[in-house]
Amino acid sequence: MPRPKSIGPSKPVHAGTPAKGRIKLLIRGQGCGIISASRGDVFFHKTEVQGKFWDLKVGDRVVFELLDDSISGPRAQHVQAARSRKAR
Repeated sequence: MPRPKSIGPSKPVHAGTPAKGRIKLLIRGQGCGIISASRGDVFFHKTEVQGKFWDLKVGDRVVFELLDDSISGPRAQHVQAARSRKAR
């Protein structure tokens, strides 16, 4: 008996190079947030944060990989605080 075909990709598709943005909203009780990026707002979950989710603050600069999930839409993966430039 042939296997049924899936309804779209089973995994998100990488949408390009790392992106940059700022933390727009943190929902601490649910462990997630929104990043404001050049392509619009992007959802992220605390499990995707490289480092401590609880150390993030609204307005922090972050870098991440943008994923286009066919079910949930754009979301961030491998979110980490952007390195700040040190004055010389």
